[in-house]
Amino acid sequence: MLPDEVVQDLFSRWRTTTSRDYTLTVAVRGRLGNNMFEYASLLGIAVSTGKKALIPKSIELNILFNISFIGDMRNQSSTRVLERQYGAYDRKLLTLPDGNVEVWGYLQSWKYFHCIKASIRKEFIFRQKYIDLSGQCFEKYTNKHKNRTVIGIHVRRTDMTSGGNRGYVAAPLSYIKKAIAHMNIKFHNPLFLIATDDKYWCRKYVVSSDIILMENSDPFVDFATLTLCDHMIMTVGTFGWWAAWLGDGYAVYYRDFPRPGSGLDRDLIKEDHFLPHWVPLGA
Repeated sequence: MLPDEVVQDLFSRWRTTTSRDYTLTVAVRGRLGNNMFEYASLLGIAVSTGKKALIPKSIELNILFNISFIGDMRNQSSTRVLERQYGAYDRKLLTLPDGNVEVWGYLQSWKYFHCIKASIRKEFIFRQKYIDLSGQCFEKYTNKHKNRTVIGIHVRRTDMTSGGNRGYVAAPLSYIKKAIAHMNIKFHNPLFLIATDDKYWCRKYVVSSDIILMENSDPFVDFATLTLCDHMIMTVGTFGWWAAWLGDGYAVYYRDFPRPGSGLDRDLIKEDHFLPHWVPLGA
């Protein structure tokens, strides 16, 4: 792997060059976390292939971040290239055909953009509105708990509890309790902040004096606030994945998602999807 300073010089030269005649884009699907993977991986692949990266202006990311590579390719012909599987690093995407290319896939591997991770972090700097709102939120819930390690918990449940054949499964309460116990051993007297799509369930089963539920109505505020935490407990989904990546602390994740033996499970290569220093925990 190239030294960081060499990689960033390559990114800078790629970004400013005027010789890139062909465009690379990605079919946008899903919500925030999926879009972040699509955009970050798009930039990593564009640097590797020398193509100009563009993503539609309508993408949800543009609300939260002041991203740089926005454009419209509707009137341009392009070759469509399909990702091999959603949660695996596909090397063929680094040797794309000539001309304009549209990649179809979720691109959920850190390996696509790890070599330009500093540049991706700059792309994912929050707009001032969310810097201010998340700072206010973090202060609101932690100001009575000074000098304590703050650990974010993302609990995703609503669309993961329906089961079915896809492989969706919500992380059980036993995993969440195990992850909290793990963090209590790892860090002295931590405070926990919960962001969730199921506030009722978390109030009933998880909240305590040291485990605080954030009562926001805007998931973007929840997300930005999680990135201010020192460390992270993920359950399932890309929302928590990116909160952990941007927070850049110690992180644990639920190792039994997707449901073992499901189609999603077969398409997810965990060493390609989860960072190698993140810690897998079962229930």
